Amino acid sequence: MHQFLAQLLSAAPPQGSPSLTPDQAGRTAALIVIVFLIGFFAVVTLIVIALMRRRARSAELRGTQRQQKPAAHVSAWEEAGRRAQAPPAEDLNDTRLGMELQPAPRSGRNRPRALVTGSSRRVGRAIAIELARAGCDVDFTYHASASEAETLAHELAQAGCDCSFFQLDLADAGAVEAFARERAETLGRLDVLIHNAATYEPSPLDELTADTCRRQYVVNALAPLLLSARLAPLLRESTLEGGGSIVALADMHAMGRPRRGFAAYAMSKAALVEMVQSLARDLAPEVRVNAVAPGVVAWPESGFESDPEAQAKYLRRVPLGRAGTPEEAARAVCWLALAATYTTGEVLRVDGGRWLT
Repeated sequence: MHQFLAQLLSAAPPQGSPSLTPDQAGRTAALIVIVFLIGFFAVVTLIVIALMRRRARSAELRGTQRQQKPAAHVSAWEEAGRRAQAPPAEDLNDTRLGMELQPAPRSGRNRPRALVTGSSRRVGRAIAIELARAGCDVDFTYHASASEAETLAHELAQAGCDCSFFQLDLADAGAVEAFARERAETLGRLDVLIHNAATYEPSPLDELTADTCRRQYVVNALAPLLLSARLAPLLRESTLEGGGSIVALADMHAMGRPRRGFAAYAMSKAALVEMVQSLARDLAPEVRVNAVAPGVVAWPESGFESDPEAQAKYLRRVPLGRAGTPEEAARAVCWLALAATYTTGEVLRVDGGRWLT
């Protein structure tokens, strides 16, 4: 290039102008090359900067569009479901379970996704936290405890968990059916389904009504069956070791240890246990179906068993001498859901030995 330019410059000088010496031609050629290279790299740099700015602007616009998604494109359940946004860390001092949730590791689309019913309080809340600790993204439902549901969702989001929560009345079979079908179409992925929500109320024979029996059956047995059936296709596609998983919260007293005055409740929970064992066959080998059957892991907040004397009487028949905790039940649920890869159709009692007495 150097020699070519030198020859070009010295080959035909303009008339009346002095010809360039070889050294002058070489210096001129070098200068031209340097100017050309500087201009070339300047143009390339400007193009790269423009492309980077355009990409950043596109990402910003996509984020804005997601946040301002037109209502016309949001389904009824998507609108009802509320995605959790992480608040400032100083707002997350809720320690009602005596637990400090550490951020779960992120791994993009490889994170398992769980759906838990009735998770705003008590055992359901502990289950959601335990699943998040294990690295799951968590969706959950609640019935009436909206503020507590928001608190839990914010805590999960702060820990790095992708979380949505939905108001759902499990006593309304039609609403359950609609919710299940909608989630089956929009979720995209589901690995774990936890049937935690339940209604627990006495039904003395002299006060028994058809509505009481019907409500307990729908909430405790029919709703879990509908959710399991509609969401089974997603669970079958799970890539977890051992496949998808369903875990139901049963009751050890509905397994041959009946309590006086709770016939309707016991019947509904016995039906739930039969559902677990039936679905364990129907959904095998892609989906495992199990249950945890607590004794007492959270005392009722009202009624006879909220009385300390009644609680002490119950505990005298528990070999371990104490009530369980929501966290202990949650750990059993999480083990069955994620780690017990060769277990299906099983009912795990978490009752401090109460079954033995």
